[in-house]
Amino acid sequence: MKKTLLILLTYGLTQALFCQHTTQQKLDALMDAYCKVNKFNGSVLVSQKGKILLEKGYGIKNFQSKTMNDEHSIFQIYSITKTFTSTVILKLVELKKLSLSDKLSKFYPEFPKGDSITIENLLTHTSGIYDYTHGNNMPDQSEKSFLAFLAAKLLDFSPGSNWSYSNSGYYLLGFIIKKITGISYEMAVRKYIFTPLEMKNSGFDFKNLSNKNKTTGYSVFSEETKKEVIPGDSTGPFSAGAIYSTVGDLFKYHSCLQEFSVIKKASLEKAYLSFKNNYGYGWIIKSYEGKKMVSHSGGFEGYRSNLARIPEDDICIVVLNNNENANVEILTKKILDILYNKPYKTPFEIKLSKEVLKKYTGTYQVATPPLVMYITVEDGRLVAQASGQQKTIVLAQKENYFFAEEADGFLEFLKNEDGIFNELIIHQGGQDITGKRIYPTWGLIGTATSKGWEANMPDIKFTEDALKRGLWVLSNITLSTGELKFRFNNDWNINYGDNGNDTILDMYGENIKIEAGTYDIILDFSDEAKPKYSVNMRK
Repeated sequence: MKKTLLILLTYGLTQALFCQHTTQQKLDALMDAYCKVNKFNGSVLVSQKGKILLEKGYGIKNFQSKTMNDEHSIFQIYSITKTFTSTVILKLVELKKLSLSDKLSKFYPEFPKGDSITIENLLTHTSGIYDYTHGNNMPDQSEKSFLAFLAAKLLDFSPGSNWSYSNSGYYLLGFIIKKITGISYEMAVRKYIFTPLEMKNSGFDFKNLSNKNKTTGYSVFSEETKKEVIPGDSTGPFSAGAIYSTVGDLFKYHSCLQEFSVIKKASLEKAYLSFKNNYGYGWIIKSYEGKKMVSHSGGFEGYRSNLARIPEDDICIVVLNNNENANVEILTKKILDILYNKPYKTPFEIKLSKEVLKKYTGTYQVATPPLVMYITVEDGRLVAQASGQQKTIVLAQKENYFFAEEADGFLEFLKNEDGIFNELIIHQGGQDITGKRIYPTWGLIGTATSKGWEANMPDIKFTEDALKRGLWVLSNITLSTGELKFRFNNDWNINYGDNGNDTILDMYGENIKIEAGTYDIILDFSDEAKPKYSVNMRK
């Protein structure tokens, strides 16, 4: 009997180890597949019930030095910082140094309507305070300048009545932490979180960090081009997004929250309640398979990050990426699918030449639902963008068939009897939606024109050259001293300026400055990889 029991126990252990090994293999294969199609480049950690299933780096840490990412790589995590700010605030509440119902006027008596804005409003993005990232003219981001700038702005809505993501609100929380503790925000985070948790690879001044594990962020990261971003000063994002970290340190942070070692269970349960718009106290509140998931993503120039947790099952997922190609929320969802034995797609693509891809570029009109789909080639890959939505790289599955992961759909291009690809079929959610190729025009907009920047008025139209396709001409146009840009089909989704003052067109580039006069303007898209323009004044 004892022998039989021992055999059964051994069999059970073998099965458990096999399942764990299989899960690890699936996770690793998934991340490796995303790295190979250039939709992930960074480090990832996945844990379940306190056990780390995957902790690994993928892709390039620094292209110039030919170093690769590993589990020690250090990344800017941007808005994940908000969870740390929230944790410190809740710690101060537990220490009776602060109340969630305290008014902003308690700390800044002169702040307009400060007596109607609470700490809870700041935590939950329900304060109505203007988000400074939408535009500001502050000489610096000191407390004095920041408050003066915000005081001059009207509230977006009455506090508590609505929701709007406001980095400014979290900025104010950082200043309030300093007022209460008598030490800087950064020192307070170290005191209450970094030091007790031994998060030795986390900090704030990423720009001046000297560490062999520091990653380089890339705004463009393709086989052909690697464009580095210059790290900004940590005073920029401050308590709304200044922290840098590693996957291992963020796992320590998860563990302390899971064990309630920094703040109490009651505080966290309140933080995890959806206040408005699926947002709690510094956490985005969603669900997966009926289980509450708390998370926060972060992203700015060169970096994309996500920290997701399912407290009920002690699951932690950390995805840190040092380029702008990754959709970290989709990656997180795929990882969860593996952990919960749900079906998922592993990405792949076949390589197609630019000549093949160019056959599909253009504009397609979809009748139902009414939208315009723009297809372009960027860095040797096909890119799709529906009007009013963000661009997405689509992965070639066959020569004329592409996977659009963000939409969980496929794009199929069909050609007519003349061999021209003039039809697009969107396969999504069990439906087939047809789009027909259209030939709209390029236009001119800006303060140098009589129409100004008025987006609702038709742009001044170019005419395509009858003999050379891709060459657009606007002749004998009188302009004032001012600025201009070029738009496609009166749509801001595709607009060009010039970042280098080199007559090379840059997507979403800087406005082009011009003096008063009469001009002939040519847009040359004959080489879609390097579009250019000329602006010639008539004598």
